[in-house]
Amino acid sequence: MIRRIAQGIICVVLLAALTASAQHEKLTPSLTEPPISADMFTRYRIMPGDVLDIRFFYNPELNEQEVAVRPDGRISLQLVGDVEIASKTPEEGRKLIEQLFTSRVRTPSVTIQIRKYASNKVYVTGEVPKPGLIPLEGSMSLIAAVSEAGGITIKGNRNQVMLVRRMPDGTAARRSVKLYERGEITEDAMVTLQPFDVVLVPESAIGRADRWVDQYLRQLSPANLAVGFQYLRSPQQSIPVF
Repeated sequence: MIRRIAQGIICVVLLAALTASAQHEKLTPSLTEPPISADMFTRYRIMPGDVLDIRFFYNPELNEQEVAVRPDGRISLQLVGDVEIASKTPEEGRKLIEQLFTSRVRTPSVTIQIRKYASNKVYVTGEVPKPGLIPLEGSMSLIAAVSEAGGITIKGNRNQVMLVRRMPDGTAARRSVKLYERGEITEDAMVTLQPFDVVLVPESAIGRADRWVDQYLRQLSPANLAVGFQYLRSPQQSIPVF
């Protein structure tokens, strides 16, 4: 009798442990594919070499036209001097300038217009008819860059591509992007590319992302790597997802 009771207790304990484990697996989120950040993907960030028009609604004497962002990421404005504006969105730059002029003018209402974009490029490679560098003149979505490279070949994966992006610390990170869902272009496929992004279109038969990322990154020539793509110089190292 005691043995049966002990066996019954052991079965109950094991059943409870298995149930808890199953619930934990259901509740544990995936850490390998974090959601796309709208701020990271959809907003253009001012780059050195961009040319800006800065207008003050109520103080036109302070307007600045065709102000080039210097290599150090700064511009010079009347009354306040140098302003670090690179890596900021136009909206963030607007707020910064208004804050700096708060003590200088009564109503510092400012707009920023990008007159000319820096001579930046993105790279599309893999299963596309025309792999290579594409000039990034203004706003360009991921799906538009793939189209500019001739679309996707018969061997290519027509549903999913990989986006490799330079992070603020100079390292590379990759993100799997789904192009279509139920026959419609996804919101992720319409993300705005940043200068020196790399779009990789894999073969449909390749299942491991890390394998074909390295395979296609090796197609980048040293000349291309020397102009903005230096963060890809060590493709043998694992590129984390973002």
